[in-house]
Order: sequence, then C-alpha cells, then structure tokens
Amino acid sequence: MRGCFAHTEVRASQQAGPRAQNVHSQQSRPVAGYTRSPCVRIVAFAIDAEEPALKTVHVAAGVICRPHTDEVLAVQRGYGNMQGLWEFPGGKVESGEDAADACRRELMEELGVQVGRLRSCYTVEHDYEDFHLSMECFFCEIEPAEDGHAVEPVRNDNQLDMRWIARGDLLDLEWMPADVEFVGLLASGSETELVRKREAVRRSMKGNVRANTKPEMLVRQRLREAGLTGYRLQWKKAPGRPDIAFVGRRVAIFVNGCFWHRCPHCNPSMPRRNVEFWEAKFARNVERDRRAQQELAEAGWLPIVIWECELKRDRIDERMARVIEQVRSRS
Repeated sequence: MRGCFAHTEVRASQQAGPRAQNVHSQQSRPVAGYTRSPCVRIVAFAIDAEEPALKTVHVAAGVICRPHTDEVLAVQRGYGNMQGLWEFPGGKVESGEDAADACRRELMEELGVQVGRLRSCYTVEHDYEDFHLSMECFFCEIEPAEDGHAVEPVRNDNQLDMRWIARGDLLDLEWMPADVEFVGLLASGSETELVRKREAVRRSMKGNVRANTKPEMLVRQRLREAGLTGYRLQWKKAPGRPDIAFVGRRVAIFVNGCFWHRCPHCNPSMPRRNVEFWEAKFARNVERDRRAQQELAEAGWLPIVIWECELKRDRIDERMARVIEQVRSRS
C-alpha cells in the first residue's frame, strides 16, 4: 500500500471515515493534555494502491482416458455453491509433492484407482472471486488389477454423478468456470497435439535462465568499470531476491527480461495460443515485481529496475550512467 498515513485521536461517539484501515478501541490513560474519556485510535491511510493479489491455489487434475475409445471420465460436483457443475477429478497439491504425484494421490483417494502413464497436457489459470486457481492437467490411464482385470472408478459422496463421455460430447455438459477453455480444446484437439504444445511451453520456460544472463553480465561489467564492486548476486535476504545487491548502500538492482516481466517501454508481444494462461502468468510476474519493489522501499532500500531493451548498444551508456549515479549517491 502506498501513500502517507496519519494517527488521529477522536472520541468514541465520532464515526470513523471510510478510509480508516485499523481501528483499535482503548481506554485513555492520564497523560498531559488528554482526558480519561474513552477514545478510538484511527489509523487513516491515503490509498492509491492496487487491489491485493489473490492467493494462488495449486491443483492437479486427471483426464482419465478409457482404453480403446475416445472417452474420458468426468465427475459432477456434489457440494458447495458450484454443485451440479462438471469437472475432472483431482485436488490440491500438498507441500512436498509435485503436481503429478498429487494427481496420482488424489485419484486414488477420490476414485479408488491407481493411474499411470501421466502426460502433462495443459495448465488452467483462472481467477475466482477470492482466489486464483492454477491447475495442471494430466492425461492418464487406470492401471489394471494385479490379476490383469480392469478396474472401474468408484463414485464418492462428494459427487452427484460420474460418467465416461466421448470428447466430442464434452461441451454438452455444464462445466466449472475454470475448466471451460480447456474442455473446448480437449473436445476439438487431439491428445498428441495438446501434449506437444504443453511440452513446447515447458521448454520455453526452462530457457528462461535466472542468473548470469547476458544483460546481467553487461550491467555487472559497467559497475566494475565504474569501481562499484562488493555487491552480492541473487541476494536471498532482500525482498524479490535482487540480481545485484549493494548491501551496505541498500541498493537492489533488478535486470529484467522484457518478455517475462512485461517491459513498459517496448511493449513485448503476447503469445497467440493459450492466451489465458500467459495473461495470468504475466500478471503474477508483474504483481510479484511490484510487491518486491514496494517492500524494498519500505525497508529503506533503493530498488532500481534495468530493462533488457535499455541495454542495447544505442541506449546502454545513458542508462548505466544514471544507474551508476544512483548507486554512488547512496554512499
């Protein structure tokens, strides 16, 4: 939250204004200039901050494929304000497990089946009213029993219905809001194509190297040439884990890639496929960056953001001159 704040003493009979954020009732003590009458301390903030970021809930879901058919298993929710809507079985990823492990565990607990051949095919990113859902989806198959016989899933008390349904008929059901886009892709695309696209996204994400990138090396070279050494790299003790931290000067430098952090200067392109996923991911990146810079400033640090496009040959001299000046001013 940005903006100034003020502490104001008012009598209990007065009404707190709409901007009051914290109200603590207390009996006043005999202090010079104060009466013994009850009072309320109002901490009022001048607010210009964004809405707080939604909590992210990580979930894994299994798209169970029926052998030798194009059918998948759908379950109908039997509880809550979304009772009656359809979804793929799964649940929350617990601490210490990855999404694939969570998917196996949840399907065993929910349906009494053991699944194998998990293939990551899609990640759903969806904002509900009070939380953000990040759901990794896997194609999978039910493992046969030890005697080789097929095992059928068992509906539990939290489900109104459960059915095998052909992919072409998936859109005939009324789905959970978060599932709608994925179901549309599943109904119209092949499993092979979805898995291939998911793997392409994964490779792209792995290519986003965090440390010792070329832009970061350029910045460090210019700092050393200016005699500014003694910095820490990827310093974990500061909010946001800055790429370069001058701890004594309390300066945190972030060297941001334009694409991943959404540079305001060069307006990077948006991927044309899986748009909802990318928009949500980029929004979380931007919010995380904003929050880290705010926390640094509140702790007395000077956060400096250097964008990748500012390090091009025709701009690097001017940009780094300003950065060096800012760092030296904190001696």
